[in-house]
Amino acid sequence: MNILFDRMKNKKETIKNPLYENPYSYGKIIVDNDKCSGCMQCKNTCIVNAIEMKNGKADIDYKKCIYCTDCIEACKSQALTNSHDYKMADIEEIGMSLKERIHNRFNRSLVLRSVDTGSCNGCMLEISASQNTYYELDRYGIKFAASPRHADGIVVTGPVAINMKEALLKTYYAMAEPRIVIAVGSCAYDGGIFKNGYGNFEELNKIIPVDLTIPGCPPSPQAVIYGMLKFMNKYN
Repeated sequence: MNILFDRMKNKKETIKNPLYENPYSYGKIIVDNDKCSGCMQCKNTCIVNAIEMKNGKADIDYKKCIYCTDCIEACKSQALTNSHDYKMADIEEIGMSLKERIHNRFNRSLVLRSVDTGSCNGCMLEISASQNTYYELDRYGIKFAASPRHADGIVVTGPVAINMKEALLKTYYAMAEPRIVIAVGSCAYDGGIFKNGYGNFEELNKIIPVDLTIPGCPPSPQAVIYGMLKFMNKYN
């Protein structure tokens, strides 16, 4: 509804700045240590084990978090709040060295191949939305190719199902070096809600090296665009 209202107001299909501050977005769960009593209700509620207790206070791994907000509702002391800041993409340590090495090559454009290794299709829908006429990812020189041989990197969504491991590796090695690997969503990061399933591996990073992680369940088109621009040094 907000998108339709914006289109009627601005008389255009494409938003001028897709990285606007979005009050409706979900972001990192913030812990107020002064209010946190260490009761562990949030930890016991979290189904993906994204919350640990450190020094008697809750500590949330935003990459594992699926942002269901159950922990916020379970916290009786109201120590947890949603920041609504979707800019959570994080360049991994291996990605930092790769970024410096290939920046001059990819700072103008980036061609990616999408690989769904067993997702619920939520992340795929958001990636597709980032390419529509409203967000228009293409304007930044970021495009998707049908073949990994034409791609600079791959975008992986979903937990890596056992039956998809071989296909993932074939896609990865079909790309020319240096290869970029972008994990989109909590499932791609460590398995998400499926991490204990018998049919998948827990972490993508145990199969191929991950350079960029875009957290969320699923991450919004804004989060996807921000992560890719951050990797290309086009956004701080």
